[in-house]
Amino acid sequence: MNTTPDFQPQPLDLGAVMAAGGRLRRRRRLAVGATSGVAVLALLIGGAQLARPDGTQPAQTGAAPASAPPTGVHEQPVDQDDTYGDIVDTGIKSGDLPRLLWIHKLDEPLSPDITIGMTAGRREADGKLVTDIVTNETDGSDQSPGFHALEAPMSIGSGPVPAFGYYVGDAAKITVTADGKEITARQASWSEDPAVKLFWFPLKQVKSGSDLSKATAYDKDGRKLPAGNAGFGVG
Repeated sequence: MNTTPDFQPQPLDLGAVMAAGGRLRRRRRLAVGATSGVAVLALLIGGAQLARPDGTQPAQTGAAPASAPPTGVHEQPVDQDDTYGDIVDTGIKSGDLPRLLWIHKLDEPLSPDITIGMTAGRREADGKLVTDIVTNETDGSDQSPGFHALEAPMSIGSGPVPAFGYYVGDAAKITVTADGKEITARQASWSEDPAVKLFWFPLKQVKSGSDLSKATAYDKDGRKLPAGNAGFGVG
């Protein structure tokens, strides 16, 4: 390329470039930061237990799915103010700690329609939240009808993580076909907007490495609802 006589090349600030584009590139990844704050009890559907951000829990409802043995990882503490709404206890254990799910806030000026994502983490004995996986959309709206931020089951250093995601709409039932069998998700309405359903699948039925078909949502009359982004990602 032609340059002017007084041209002086400037070093490329890779850190600034990565910081500016990081949130947009992040669809899924292990052990990054997370999420938001405050608690109103959410409507429970299918056997979830909610935990308020201060660590206290309302009454338990329904049975918890069975757990799988832990493996071994990297972790990142979470600023309590980053959790957004109630924290959902899946009933699955990560070692001796409960496997938790929650919504977190995002703020990316280049993607104004993407304001939330979902986190899988745990609470340590001292009450601190720890993030293991975060997932979010990168295109379109994060609250358009259908599935969002789906993550396949994994075994990571802190223990097992179930297949999870969230659905926007009046979903009375959410299923996936795992290794040829239809499995129904556990789900809970988000405390900040009951039209958003957090869901996950029992580890005994949807295991790490399972062959998964796209998730499907049904209304109370058994009719299929919009699919949205129904494909699962891993890692």
